[in-house]
Amino acid sequence: MLGCNKVPPKPPKRPGSTIRYRLLLRDNPVSPRDAMHCYAACQSATTPNQYVDCLAACPGFESTPDEYCSNSVVPPEAACLTVRKIPAKSEIPPGMVVLAIIGEIALVVGLASVCANSSSTQCGGTFPPPR
Repeated sequence: MLGCNKVPPKPPKRPGSTIRYRLLLRDNPVSPRDAMHCYAACQSATTPNQYVDCLAACPGFESTPDEYCSNSVVPPEAACLTVRKIPAKSEIPPGMVVLAIIGEIALVVGLASVCANSSSTQCGGTFPPPR
């Protein structure tokens, strides 16, 4: 069914298929100043896994199941990554990085979204899955 704007509707999200990792910067509920300093310190991470681990240690970092980042949630507003859950036995799609494997589920994030949030050199190469 097409609406008046002739854009096909997006398929509904499957519950449990995404997790939003977000560090609010400007409107951080703990400390905007500390969050910004922490975010800046994370830019020296050398791998996507180190970058996400660093952000997770920042004040006010949140992990929200069944949510995703909107295109407008970018620095200086927030550092935001949408993590997708896929079967660990599946082939990892091109451009995706495995952050973790939990049981039979791989948590993957698009390398482009990591690079959009980071100015470090971590975006120049291909990274193997974590061990």
